[in-house]
Amino acid sequence: MKKRPSDQSKTSGKSVGKSASASSKKKKSAGKPAKAVSPKGAGKGKAGKTPKSKSGLTPSVLISGYYGFDNLGDELILKVLVDELKDRGVKITVLSQNPKKTTAQYGVNAIKRTSFIDIVDALASANLFISGGGGLFQDATGPMSALYYGGLIHLARFFDVPVVFWAQGVGPLRKALSRKMTAAALRKCEKIMVRDEKSALLVQELTGEKPEITADPVWLLRNPLAEKAAAPSKRASAEAARASRSCDATPSEAWTVGVSLRPWHELNAQRLNALADCLNALAQQHEGPVCFRLLPFQKKEDTELLEGFAKQLKSTSRISVSLVPPEGVLDSLAGCDVILGMRFHSLILGLLFNIPVYGLVYDPKVASLLSMFNLQGTTIAGLKAISPDAIKTALEQYPKVDLKPFQQKSRKNLTALERLLDIPAARLAL
Repeated sequence: MKKRPSDQSKTSGKSVGKSASASSKKKKSAGKPAKAVSPKGAGKGKAGKTPKSKSGLTPSVLISGYYGFDNLGDELILKVLVDELKDRGVKITVLSQNPKKTTAQYGVNAIKRTSFIDIVDALASANLFISGGGGLFQDATGPMSALYYGGLIHLARFFDVPVVFWAQGVGPLRKALSRKMTAAALRKCEKIMVRDEKSALLVQELTGEKPEITADPVWLLRNPLAEKAAAPSKRASAEAARASRSCDATPSEAWTVGVSLRPWHELNAQRLNALADCLNALAQQHEGPVCFRLLPFQKKEDTELLEGFAKQLKSTSRISVSLVPPEGVLDSLAGCDVILGMRFHSLILGLLFNIPVYGLVYDPKVASLLSMFNLQGTTIAGLKAISPDAIKTALEQYPKVDLKPFQQKSRKNLTALERLLDIPAARLAL
């Protein structure tokens, strides 16, 4: 017999009252199939049962992540996951900040990420709860992230739905509460997969167990230009074209520098000024025409920051500055000659497009990515002393990059889902 959802109010972090009672009634009538033990080799964890699709039944998953916030990196993760699950005939429900947009964009069922009653109803028919991917468990932006995502994991296990901790980066976790919440959530997971070595070490420190190290799902993005995470509207396409022409007005041999910045407490006015001075000097040193393309990966936050930064870059007869609309970032990024990236996925996409990248390190995940490829960058604090020569030298000494090992690791994310859902192995397309 299932536990009553009204007992779960502590996990949800809010009072549920009547909604919980109503959900309990719905859950009893949902006819949820019992979870079966997974086939040999699936990997059984502490959480107990693992899902196995029964003959004639379509496996169903509930996905949780930072979705519906107009963050390009997270939306690309969701795109990869949805595309692969659809290929395997899985029924998909996504927790989203903007369910209507998520449904229209990916052709899946989506529910409000804060609607307790809808989440409980979705769990009633789910065979697997997927937590991830992305950097969900961190306290750099406050303690609520670990509290929210950890609470969802506990809620899923409360209703006997197995959980996979999927392709996540973990940390930083500086506060005791965040560490405690994350450790408790991890111990509830059937399988834990992290996208880098530092995350694995932190998980092992918190739980005493070593997780599987895979890689970011975006390494498996299918034809990023043809299948963008957000198909632009006619208006957005026109704006993207205008932004592109502002750089194309210079000769076709213009050196195009893509710049990705995001709001961060350490990125103060003084450091922004130092970065702008460095880029201005870099453009002056370059013999031919130069175009700076400013790339907002999160619609509102990045755009506001980059609008101010654009005013600090000097436009001349041979130096142009273009603020790209969020819907046109993928197209514009593909036409860059180099990427100076603060956003994690700006660097990954640069590598996928075979564009040299230089990292602006604000978070351990960016440092880890640069380290994995032996790439250069600077910390946000180090911007006050950054010089154009440092960037020039890094680009001149840019190493040869081999993506195949990371794409192979990323495939493991999907293989694990096939096993947990008892889906016959399918050939993965890159």
